This record gives sequence, structure tokens and C-alpha cells, in this order.
Amino acid sequence: MNRIRWLVAVAAGLFLATLPFWPYLPLGHALGPHMDHEPRHGGQLGMVGDHHIEIVRRRGRVEVFVSDANRRPVQPRDGRVVFDRRQETQLTWADHRLAGADQPAAQEIEARVTLSDGTELAISFDFS
Repeated sequence: MNRIRWLVAVAAGLFLATLPFWPYLPLGHALGPHMDHEPRHGGQLGMVGDHHIEIVRRRGRVEVFVSDANRRPVQPRDGRVVFDRRQETQLTWADHRLAGADQPAAQEIEARVTLSDGTELAISFDFS
């Protein structure tokens, strides 16, 4: 009987020792803020403070998707991109993203976004 109690105690101890690591299990979706860093639109994704910014280049357009820490879409007040630190292009709100004309030869794109509360976000990506 003592051997069974000992085995149960060891098993329970091992189980309890794994509990702190459960939030890191890959369950197919994020369990909390700041845990989902997968691009959802086929572009490059980064974080600025508590916001995710994804830049996508396709069909001669550049698209910027902004979401909060939980990856819920955010509609910014204003947005623009700067190509290779020289040419700035204003973006317009279209559907659920900011969009504008791409400069295909550009290797670096910086997205500058102004949120509805006036917060300014900026992030650069290398597309070389």
C-alpha cells in the first residue's frame, strides 16, 4: 500500500510541476495578449508597444494591417509609408487595412500610423 501512495504522490508532484508551463502550449491560437506573432495576411509582422503592424506587398500595392495586443483589428486615424527613407506615400483606409501604391524597387518600408487617440506608431521592415 505504501508503494501505491508513493507512486500517486510522485505522479501528482510531476503533474503539478508542469502547470506553470501550460500557457506556452501550442494550441493553435494565442492564450493571451502579446502571444500571437504570426502574420495573418502573408506579410511581415512586428510590434510597436501594444500594437501589431503587418506590412504586405502585392499587386503593386502596399497594405498595412494594425491590430491590438490580442490581434483585434484597429482602425487608425491616419497612415503613411516611407520607402527607403526617401519617398513618403499617404495611405487610405480600405476595408480593414490601410493601402497605397507600392514602390517595387524599395527595399525598406517604414509604416507610420496614427491611432484614433493620437498615439503615433512607426516600424520599419527590410524587404531586400
